[in-house]
Amino acid sequence: STSHRHPAQRWLTVARMDSKQHFSVWLLVPEPQRATVVAAMKAAADTHGLATSEPHITLLGDAGAGTEAEMTAKLAALAGIGAVPCIFAKSGAVTAGIGADGTVPWNQSAVAVPAPTPELSRAHRTARQAFRGESVEAVALEGWAPPIRQPHLSLAYGNPPELVATLDTPPDYVADTAAVFSCTPPTLAGVPNWREVARTSLVAKGTSL
Repeated sequence: STSHRHPAQRWLTVARMDSKQHFSVWLLVPEPQRATVVAAMKAAADTHGLATSEPHITLLGDAGAGTEAEMTAKLAALAGIGAVPCIFAKSGAVTAGIGADGTVPWNQSAVAVPAPTPELSRAHRTARQAFRGESVEAVALEGWAPPIRQPHLSLAYGNPPELVATLDTPPDYVADTAAVFSCTPPTLAGVPNWREVARTSLVAKGTSL
């Protein structure tokens, strides 16, 4: 127990634990579209015994090391940079990411791919600079997570490949919120424990969507 330790010792213990967390940066789905996506994810999860998380488009799967306070401070770089239209093809938009070894990873096994709009690319570049300290030259390359290497909304985790054909394309929406999530551990078993650390509005005050 840490209850009898000096306050400074307790703080150091928390800081060490904090630094071992795995952080990701997400674009959240607004209402009322969120309710539609959540219902689709829950139906698939209930049918196949899968885990679910908050629906999102991943800007950074790995935001780098740091404490929750540091991640929250870095998230401020995305505040007010502009809302992000998320537009999905009306057919054939749900697919599976297939790795170089021919397998489908649990976290890209049923994904909807939005159009790569300038707004989405800008948010991605800004996140990479803020969280990873990447140079302007480095972020000129999109660098989305393999194997699909495109921005995507995961509709199911760890699902059988045949489920892809049963999932509907998500509705289009305009993302107005970015968030840091602790995805600890970053595994299929860890999904139920993922939680929000902080969020920020992409829309500047006084601006309407």
